[in-house]
Amino acid sequence: MSKKREKQTDSDLVREVKQGDPAAMEEIVKRYSNKVYNLAYHLTRDAHAAEEIMQDVFLTVIAKIGTLTTEAYFSTWLYRVTTNAAYGYLRKEKKFSEQTPVEDIDQEQFLEYDWTNLPDDVLLSEESKEVLRRSIDSLPEAMRTVVVLKDVEGLKNEEIAETLGISVPAVKSRLHRGRLILRQLLSEYFSKYTEPSKEEE
Repeated sequence: MSKKREKQTDSDLVREVKQGDPAAMEEIVKRYSNKVYNLAYHLTRDAHAAEEIMQDVFLTVIAKIGTLTTEAYFSTWLYRVTTNAAYGYLRKEKKFSEQTPVEDIDQEQFLEYDWTNLPDDVLLSEESKEVLRRSIDSLPEAMRTVVVLKDVEGLKNEEIAETLGISVPAVKSRLHRGRLILRQLLSEYFSKYTEPSKEEE
């Protein structure tokens, strides 16, 4: 039975959950628990909070899945429920951070280092991954949410817009600004492995 469940589409599982099938809900939890936890963690930067949010999200799915009119949009709806739960936690804990104006970003520094020449063992090292994680976590919430949904979870711009209730141009703007900040932060880290390009000329 489990093999059959694994091959089912989200739409099939959602229809069965609506009919009260606990095994279908179990498969949804299995399929999405890591994604929900990771998104909640990236937004709250709190492992304990992310665990609680994940549990609350799936309880919300059980309680409100009947309101989902289009089964094919389940993942987008689930991300929206998760994002709203994480934002609710941040508001309750008063942990929203101020937005970083794009004018404050040193855009000239982006061209200073060439990362393409970095060896794979540097780019793929645990230290580099940790630096990237911390850099993402340091972004203001609005930018961090879009960056995580796009670059970590792989959602399309249209899906992110639907998830967050904003326009596609707003998604593109937040993604661009977030990536600019990330590139600056990562340039500062990777600079120790490269020489400034102007000295290479």
